[in-house]
Amino acid sequence: MESDIDVVYTWVDGANPFFSARFHACLQEFPSPYTGSLGPQRFRDNGELRYSLRSVEAFAPWLRKFHIVTQGETPRWLDASDDRISIITHDMIFPDRKFLPTFNSNAIELHLHRIPGLSRKFLYFNDDIFLGRTTSVNDFITASGGQYVYFHNWPLYSKTDEGLVHDRAYAHTQNLIDRLWGCQHSRLLPAHAPQLYDREILASLEKLIHEEFQVTSSHRFRSPNDLVLRVLYSFFLLEGRDEAGKHKARVLKSPRECEFVRLDGHVSGMRRAFLKIRIMRPKFFCINDDIEEATVDQETLSYLDGFLRSYFQHPSSFERRT
Repeated sequence: MESDIDVVYTWVDGANPFFSARFHACLQEFPSPYTGSLGPQRFRDNGELRYSLRSVEAFAPWLRKFHIVTQGETPRWLDASDDRISIITHDMIFPDRKFLPTFNSNAIELHLHRIPGLSRKFLYFNDDIFLGRTTSVNDFITASGGQYVYFHNWPLYSKTDEGLVHDRAYAHTQNLIDRLWGCQHSRLLPAHAPQLYDREILASLEKLIHEEFQVTSSHRFRSPNDLVLRVLYSFFLLEGRDEAGKHKARVLKSPRECEFVRLDGHVSGMRRAFLKIRIMRPKFFCINDDIEEATVDQETLSYLDGFLRSYFQHPSSFERRT
């Protein structure tokens, strides 16, 4: 039923002193050679969560509860006393606390199904993913009770020995899929869009490849041999389960369906991208922070904030009243 679907967010504030101290202490104890996964853009909070919540409340009022997974911080503007909001810390979902603290989103995502009180089916959002217009449960669940699996029209990266660490993790996950369910000639990248997951399917996947789950869980920072949940889960539904086409793949080609924007500090490019979103009003859009510098030009942040504030003008019921 529509009322039985929750929302899960992962959120971090890299500027929080508590987070920063733990991050640097962990990096000193467990040094990582993959500096591309350690940049400030991986942990920077540009206020996206506030507006993503506004988008969900405005365009998906059929969703039930909201679970925000963090190191332990709570956004200052969030009214955590709201009955529909729960703050979930990593130690609540990691059965092996020896792997904590962790700063690896791939490891964290493998344990989302352990959130206490979580609905069987749930939508997972990174905090930089937004709904651009009205959605319904039929955007995620097929008439036969299966799931729609969304893809970009981009090939899934396949080289494990070169490239960015997250791309190599895509390739590592794809190699595992090949071993489990047979080699496919080509696959597409699961979209930067809300991901629907089934808690029981995730638990069964963990049992199936428990050792791989443990290896990724042990990585404090992103690693090329991480499992990437959205890749693993998407192709498990489509290739690993014999359900006579119950689950359906959808490639998001139209700008009315999905837009992906890289926040790179070039305001002129941002203006064009955001204008396109205003005009097309895609169902889903993602604004990915790709600025490697520790400090972001204030003009860039002001323009981002202005765009989000104007697109999602009305505060959600989860914001503190000042």
